[in-house]
Amino acid sequence: MFQSKVLKVVPVMALLLSGTAAQALTADQVWADWQALAMGAGVKISAATEVKGDGELTLNGVTLAPQGGKGGATISEVMLVEEDDGSVTIYPEDIKVEVSPPEGRTGKLDIVHEGLGLSVHEDEGGLGYGAFADSLSVMVQASGPDDALDLKVDLTGLAGRYTREKLGMLLGVAADRLTYDIANKGAFVDNKQTSDTTGLDLAAEVTLPEGLDLMSLQGPQAFFEAARNGLGVLVEVKQGASNGTVEDASPFMPLNMRFTSGPAVTGIEMSKDAFAVDTQVTTVAATLLPPMVPAEIPVSMDEMMIGFGMPVVTAEPGDYGLAMKLGNLVIGEGAWAMLDPGATLARDPVNLDVDVSGKVKVDLIDLMESSENGTQPKSLPELISLDVTMLGLSLAGAALSGSGAFTFDNSLVAAGGPPMPLGAADLRLEGGNKLIDGLIAIGILTDQDAMGARMMMAMFGKPEGEDVLTSKVEAKEGGAIFVNGQRIQ
Repeated sequence: MFQSKVLKVVPVMALLLSGTAAQALTADQVWADWQALAMGAGVKISAATEVKGDGELTLNGVTLAPQGGKGGATISEVMLVEEDDGSVTIYPEDIKVEVSPPEGRTGKLDIVHEGLGLSVHEDEGGLGYGAFADSLSVMVQASGPDDALDLKVDLTGLAGRYTREKLGMLLGVAADRLTYDIANKGAFVDNKQTSDTTGLDLAAEVTLPEGLDLMSLQGPQAFFEAARNGLGVLVEVKQGASNGTVEDASPFMPLNMRFTSGPAVTGIEMSKDAFAVDTQVTTVAATLLPPMVPAEIPVSMDEMMIGFGMPVVTAEPGDYGLAMKLGNLVIGEGAWAMLDPGATLARDPVNLDVDVSGKVKVDLIDLMESSENGTQPKSLPELISLDVTMLGLSLAGAALSGSGAFTFDNSLVAAGGPPMPLGAADLRLEGGNKLIDGLIAIGILTDQDAMGARMMMAMFGKPEGEDVLTSKVEAKEGGAIFVNGQRIQ
């Protein structure tokens, strides 16, 4: 079974949130580092006045503005306090951000908080930053002649840490609760969304090639070069139970929905060695109210999982894989009653289980470079093998399952031909004819529509029992394809 390593390599949250200062810092050092960081990001930070005290530095009228641009942020007062453990704590007031939207538009961004502080500590790669707050709220308002956006994000029990290493960075953020409220209205959009999530944890690790300044990356070519030299990112996001609402008044597809979900985890890996994404969610449930439907439609699912991974740059064949799972997807009786009031079709839950993997030779960075530059790639991807460990789908009383393994001859790829498969797969279909009969009975299919499907099943299926068909598909030398021993190509 395909499994990405993403969710196993970023357990850094406890480390990130438990660090201490290695040596004593001064408030002046931190203020200078803050200014240097901002300058590296193309931002100028300054204070109207600097008032020094005993182990303290108070900055009044702090402004952050893009160099050579308009807009920026203002903080009425920032206090830097030297702590006994050698760290420095920064206490900012509320943050007001002035945006400079195009003509005809308006915009506003405010950040308010309770008990926000930034803790600065010494790392081997420079100064690292931690953050804590009882609550933090971000409010965005933007509008134009025909559209408007209102966004509010609230975090409570916030803690975070940014750590610099010689060849990388670590980032960790945790919050007891995350909520957001979005209203978006435009010419073809009119929706509102709310969400409430408990227990948010984010951990990230950035690996940098030696001598690379992340802020110096300008343009695609610089990114491609950094990726080849070792730039990498690992991210893991965990969350607890969530609930929310969606109200969409779009003229094309209006919809109201309430949803809940259990714990979820998502991992992302990006490096020259691999690209991988994994998402796992448990106990998802939603209640839908589509237009012109008299009753709500409940939908629930025990589990949802999607995982994908592949090599990025490999001279030798590397592993790829795709895994998908939907467990016990149940559609409420209200929807069934509209589609099939006589209960002709079985009301069984829908289950999907896919697990495929194999070997491939590829240079994704070369492909991206050639696409960006309008040139021919130096090498073409080569599919080496495909292993179908599991292919399963069951719904409405029918079930399809299969497995197989193939290797591929890539000798024709350079000339524009396809990779030629060699191998076999076994398929099994149960309840197929009964499902077709049911679809005819409820008017989704006509007899004529069903005739083609029945003919295909008869040609390529081998009866193994009552309403059970099996097929063995074989790919042989020279591009020959056989089904149950009969050559079809």
